Amino acid sequence: MSTKKKNTVRKKTVKRKPKRRIRWGVVLAPFVLVALIVLLVKLPGMMTNSKLKKLGYAEEEITAIKEAELTDTILKGQYYSRTLADAIVKGTLRKGYIPLYVTIDDAKKLTDRYFLLYARLEDMGYEEDQLLNLFRSLEFNEITPLLVSDYQWDENVYIADMAEVRSGSFDVPFDEYHTSYKDAREVTDPSETTVLVNKTWYLPADYVPGNLTGVSTEYAVDGMRMTKGAANAVVDMCMAGINSGNAFFVAGSYQTYETIQKSYDYFVKTEGERSADLMVGKPGFNEFQTGLACTFAATYEEYEDFRTTDCFKWLQANSYKFGFVERAPLKKEWITGLEEDATYFRYVGKELAGQIYRSRLTFDEYWNLVLKDWDHEDVKPSDQIIENAAAEFAGN
Repeated sequence: MSTKKKNTVRKKTVKRKPKRRIRWGVVLAPFVLVALIVLLVKLPGMMTNSKLKKLGYAEEEITAIKEAELTDTILKGQYYSRTLADAIVKGTLRKGYIPLYVTIDDAKKLTDRYFLLYARLEDMGYEEDQLLNLFRSLEFNEITPLLVSDYQWDENVYIADMAEVRSGSFDVPFDEYHTSYKDAREVTDPSETTVLVNKTWYLPADYVPGNLTGVSTEYAVDGMRMTKGAANAVVDMCMAGINSGNAFFVAGSYQTYETIQKSYDYFVKTEGERSADLMVGKPGFNEFQTGLACTFAATYEEYEDFRTTDCFKWLQANSYKFGFVERAPLKKEWITGLEEDATYFRYVGKELAGQIYRSRLTFDEYWNLVLKDWDHEDVKPSDQIIENAAAEFAGN
């Protein structure tokens, strides 16, 4: 028996390389880190956007808010109004008056005269909550009397009174809001055409206008004198009145300090001090001493009350064109501190007279709003606001 050799074939063992396993945690880690960083960077902005959207702002407005660096202010105060949003986008926002944009959400109404009035009252000591209450409750011309009043600790009393005045059921007594001669100040320049003389601002006892001139007896009773500019203007106005069929003449004009003293003393004895203050005023506090004030009488009309005459109606509609303003208007006694007197006009110059006429304010209110110096410079608005407010009154 033959033995066959078995050929044994050994299979060659091939060593395989170990499989590489991808560690996804390691691969994704950088991306996750970047995403977290991006999220951390953007999250505050996203949260801010969300908060602003909840207040009512759109994307465009939010972008404008951030560019103007107003985010913190708006979120802190929770401020929103359509007028505020539009002003921010247009770049016309008056940053110091943001609460007012929310209180008065009316772009047509909220112009620079409102910002000026707000600043003037702030200069007088009114707090933000008082101011916003006033502007929320009253119209512009219902707030302006506060410019010439004593400081009102409780503005709600004033607001209630104005509601009654608006309804026609209440005439405000002068001494309810004024203390005559309180904190009186001597005027800086008595010769200024725009000088204000009232129960707060007074003239020196020795002041006499340096350019007094007589008014022609063709247009005035004998002995009438005014400053040269006022005298020329009053003649022009009298001539224009005659040409329109409304003849009138100057019945009263410049008075000396001594003459005013005698008149005041007389009325104190005959009418009492309160009436004397309204009818004449203490010497120094009467603007007839400036040579800029005058009274008129109708030439041909018979009347008991000058207010009923055609001459008065013509003067009321046209006097500003010659530089005069009605000085003691009807229902304004509590503002001017002067007894109502339709015959009483004051020369202030054409430009200022036009502004006062269109503003529907008394001279006292307008002067304190636009012309008065500031007691606290830190609340004074920009010159642009002041100029724009004056332009609004001028009708520009």
